Amino acid sequence: MYSNTVDSLLKAILSCGSMDLEMLNDVKYDFDEIIEQLDDEPLQNVGFNGFMRAVVDVGIIYLQEAIDDRICELEAIYSERDLEDEEEEELAVLRRLDPNYDIEAYFNCLDTRVYFLNNEEAYRTYMADAIDSFADNTGLNL
Repeated sequence: MYSNTVDSLLKAILSCGSMDLEMLNDVKYDFDEIIEQLDDEPLQNVGFNGFMRAVVDVGIIYLQEAIDDRICELEAIYSERDLEDEEEEELAVLRRLDPNYDIEAYFNCLDTRVYFLNNEEAYRTYMADAIDSFADNTGLNL
């Protein structure tokens, strides 16, 4: 992944091991965007687990944006015509989703995981592409 010097530096800053650092290879979000989620907290204070929490937070932001975009699409359709029953149901369900509340994560280096606490079926039904994007960009499956 990195030279031994850089690897040692990252392990010291993030208080983690080499195998933990390998998880960073799967993160595709811009690291500047992730670091912004740390609210000016130094990396050495948040460590690896805090950094991965920020990765998930960025993923949740994008998931919420996908939900908001789909709601706007459905509302635009509604402004032109009546929604079909399936569209009305989708709109009602999407308005109830809140990824900040519905998604939970556990951070413990190699044991880091993300899962649905609420509304998993709704996300899988209406936001499958956004869930795939979350997994692709965080390296963590929901």
